[in-house]
Amino acid sequence: MKRALIAAIAHTINAAYCASLGDASQPTWDDAPEWQKNSALAGVDMHIANPDATPEQSHESWLAQKLADGWQYGPEKDPEKKLHPCCVPYADLPVEQKTKDYLFRATVHALKDIPDADEAVAQALTKLPMVTGTVKAQGEPDGLDAVRYIGKRDEWFDRVYNSGLVFFPRQVRRIPPELARKLLKHSDLFEPAGDGEDSGDTAQVLAQAKGEQTQKSRELEEIQALYDQVDRMDKAALVEFAKVNYRQDLDKRKSAGALQTQVKQMIDQFGVV
Repeated sequence: MKRALIAAIAHTINAAYCASLGDASQPTWDDAPEWQKNSALAGVDMHIANPDATPEQSHESWLAQKLADGWQYGPEKDPEKKLHPCCVPYADLPVEQKTKDYLFRATVHALKDIPDADEAVAQALTKLPMVTGTVKAQGEPDGLDAVRYIGKRDEWFDRVYNSGLVFFPRQVRRIPPELARKLLKHSDLFEPAGDGEDSGDTAQVLAQAKGEQTQKSRELEEIQALYDQVDRMDKAALVEFAKVNYRQDLDKRKSAGALQTQVKQMIDQFGVV
């Protein structure tokens, strides 16, 4: 499960707990400011990297980072002035805040090993047995088109449409109509095979290729989403983001545009963390 989703769930649980105490000021995850999201993400990373860390140790790590970034104690949270009521030793925290820390840790550990839903489905599909022939024998349409490889090569690997399929001379594969139309455009390589039976591991190969493409697309989407997030950050948020996520110190004297470029370079170099 992605760290951002774990952070969002932990944030939502925290907001619900605050509401139970009469504090309805906590924003939704989508509306939360960047510094608050970054703080939650850093907490998730800390607990995953240090599974034995106690809530007290988590707070001390958070406090050290806040103090290093110029925050100090204030009775009310004020991001502009960098004031926070929790900038105190763990022993001085109110019991409500300690409860939040325990809830946060429990949430991270409860969710960290749950697999990503899309990845789990893709993996399950690759393990399904071949059922095409059985379904067809029962007279039920499978929604697939049969194509036969008639090329001259002893082996033809699809690097054009990235299906992951390998064809051998006269081999028939039953494939989705869209892919069949594309392959049949190459009349020197393929011909329609009517109701020909599939000979091979077509379903498993296509499922695996789809899973890999889905994963790649998801990674690109995550990077773009992070780029968009960086574009909305001010200088203070950029400095904190680089420090929390990449342990890099940015020059606060530079313009916001220059800092955004630096942070994006970190994302390109180190990836989404």
